[in-house]
Parts: sequence; structure tokens; C-alpha cells
Amino acid sequence: MRTTLLITAVCLSLLASSSAQHSKPATPSASEMEAKVKKSWEDFKTKNKTGFAADLAEGFREVEDDGDGARDQKAEIDEMDQMALTQYTLKNFNVQPIGADGILVTYAGEYSGTAAGQAIHQKAVYSEVWVRRGNAWKVLYIQETNVK
Repeated sequence: MRTTLLITAVCLSLLASSSAQHSKPATPSASEMEAKVKKSWEDFKTKNKTGFAADLAEGFREVEDDGDGARDQKAEIDEMDQMALTQYTLKNFNVQPIGADGILVTYAGEYSGTAAGQAIHQKAVYSEVWVRRGNAWKVLYIQETNVK
């Protein structure tokens, strides 16, 4: 009887330890999400395709005001070859949880550089949906809307 109780106690202890190790990571703070967004912009600017791609969730889409429709992960990464981002500023971040595994990040941005050899200067507001994938937070959707 003691052996059965001892084995049961050990199994319960291992089960509790195992479930604690597999618990979901905490939802990032607003400042952590702002840092994630800024890292993605910096990876785009420096043409760090590996770092940039690591932040994109499977099924990623981005919609811009250019009328070209939604871009997938491949199109977004390929755009890095056509665009040279020389400067950008991001401000007015707002971070809202969406359930247990989602976060909506909105902010304003202004950037300049060249695209297909032509000078560009853009002001826009952004909405990004970030989702938990395993132990990482990845961006699933971006909406860019130009502003005057």
C-alpha cells in the first residue's frame, strides 16, 4: 500500500512539474510589443531577411493603400529588395490584448527612402495583429493606411 501511495505521489508531482513547464508564456507588455514592432522595422531597413521573416506568422498578410491587394510573407520579404528605407519614425503606440493568444498594436509612422529607384516619403497609421505561436509572438496581419 505504501509503495502504491509513494508511486502515486511521485506521478502527481511529475505531472504538476510537467504542466508548469508547458504553461503559456505571459502576454508581453505594451513596451515589449513596441520593441517587437520597432525590431521588425529595423530588420526591414537593414535588409535582415532572416530576422524579419522570423517575426512573420504562417499565413501572414499585409494590405497597403497601393491597390495591389494583400501581400503574403514571400511578397513582403521580396519587397525588401525593391525598397531602401533610409529613415522612419514610429509613435503613438496603443496595445490591446485580443483573447489569450492575440494582441492588436496600432501606431503612426512616417518613413522615407526609395522604391524601385524612386524617392518616397510616406505618413501612415498601422494596425498589426500579433499572435502567440508556441512560445513566440509573431505578426499575422498588417494594415497600412496613408494619412496626410
